Amino acid sequence: MELAWSSIVLLTLVIILIYVYGTWPFSLWSQHGLTGPTPLPFIGNAWTIATKGFFNATLEWGQKYGKTYRIYLMREPMLITNDLDILKEVFVKDFNNFSFRAPDIPLLPYPVDLGVSLVGGDQWKRLRNIMNPSFSSCKLKMMDCFVKRCCQNLITSIDESVRQGKPLRVKELFGAYTLDVIAGTGLGLETNSQAEDDNTFLNNAKAVLGLSSLVTLPAVLASAFPFLVPALKWLGCSVLPDKETRFVVSTIQKLVEDRRNHSKKTSPDLMQLMLNAEASGAETNNNLHEKSLSTDEIVSQGITFFVAGYDTTSISLQFLFYLLATNPPVQEKLYRAIVDEIGDEKEASYENVKDIPYLDCCYREALRLFPPLPLIARKASEERTIHGVKIPAGSSVGTSIYSLMKDEHYFPNPHVFRPERFDKKNQDRIPKLLSDIVFGVGPRQCIGKRLALYEAKMAVVSVLRHFRFVKIKETPETIRLAADTMCTSDKPILIGCQRRH
Repeated sequence: MELAWSSIVLLTLVIILIYVYGTWPFSLWSQHGLTGPTPLPFIGNAWTIATKGFFNATLEWGQKYGKTYRIYLMREPMLITNDLDILKEVFVKDFNNFSFRAPDIPLLPYPVDLGVSLVGGDQWKRLRNIMNPSFSSCKLKMMDCFVKRCCQNLITSIDESVRQGKPLRVKELFGAYTLDVIAGTGLGLETNSQAEDDNTFLNNAKAVLGLSSLVTLPAVLASAFPFLVPALKWLGCSVLPDKETRFVVSTIQKLVEDRRNHSKKTSPDLMQLMLNAEASGAETNNNLHEKSLSTDEIVSQGITFFVAGYDTTSISLQFLFYLLATNPPVQEKLYRAIVDEIGDEKEASYENVKDIPYLDCCYREALRLFPPLPLIARKASEERTIHGVKIPAGSSVGTSIYSLMKDEHYFPNPHVFRPERFDKKNQDRIPKLLSDIVFGVGPRQCIGKRLALYEAKMAVVSVLRHFRFVKIKETPETIRLAADTMCTSDKPILIGCQRRH
């Protein structure tokens, strides 16, 4: 009998300890007077995010709890705010204390975890300094050949759909275009995903690219029980598919070694530019570690380039063309702006696509309505009090881009597609912080922003000069967002297309 009672007491204590472990982080923000959605033990608000999607959930929470509130991503405390003064302090003024991105992504395999978008502190500064020159305007001009080829493949694919009388599936169409651009500008690979589906490297890369793969059982266990991470890594657990990741890593490693052993370094892709930086550092006898990337670091940047550039650009293009198809006057105004600047015959290029103000307005308005990423956030290294809000060390501060860009204070009639919001004459009405927030804010703003804008604008100019996009019966009247990691429609987006000439 005594043994039974002892077992009951012990079991009760174990249950209490487990419960306390699973809930103790949740008292952090309440001590500072912040409210927010009720967290569940171990998983915080992750269940709501998984079922509703981060975009829909944060829009609801903002309406309920106000401009600044707290959430818990598993056991990780995060302050979500639309207060621009707080965001400016975190992302710009006090950057050194908030140099690490959040939330943490557990169980990323080596060397993927060396990506410039994943590291922080001095390691991030070193990588960023080495890579920055590769994304200069001068270097991007050299990539015209890759992007023009991909645009021609895109035109051919659309023309074939028109010939067959088929509607355009914008997700697949612009996903293939973006994948080819990244393969060319990043690694110098000549691919045509529009016409072929048997490219082994691209098929493996697409398996690695899916950000929804980050939500796996091992990832959930690692987030709920961080002390299990070493054991899970020892068991070979990863948030990325093992076979496909190893194939992509080994392929890029071989490309790097082939380039290093090749005497001619004329390819204008990013991999070669990073290798050129290494050679430059060696020739000037500078600290090679400071001026160059190891093979594993280059491999990681290659994979990061795919992951960071694929969904973001393809999503922005698919929504932009949906908006153009459902807003014919805007589409025709954009077409006229393109013809007035470039004409019908002159070839689109890096130089001339950036000089079409209305194109920039349309693209930024599409990004405002449908920002590809759910949030941007930074982790505090030390405790701070910013505008009366205490931010403990180890906690994170972020903003829901989707919610922020629907704020009526900054964007009247926020659900209406109105590119003129971003016209120069209206620039004073939009705070500078919001003008590019979809690419991040401050020193950690997306390093590939120029390239992303370039490849997107090249696609728009190239196809809009040949085709008119129209709404058909299969085109959704309104877009409902899926409960996904990225900004995606809950139904396929189909639009019609007609030749202009």
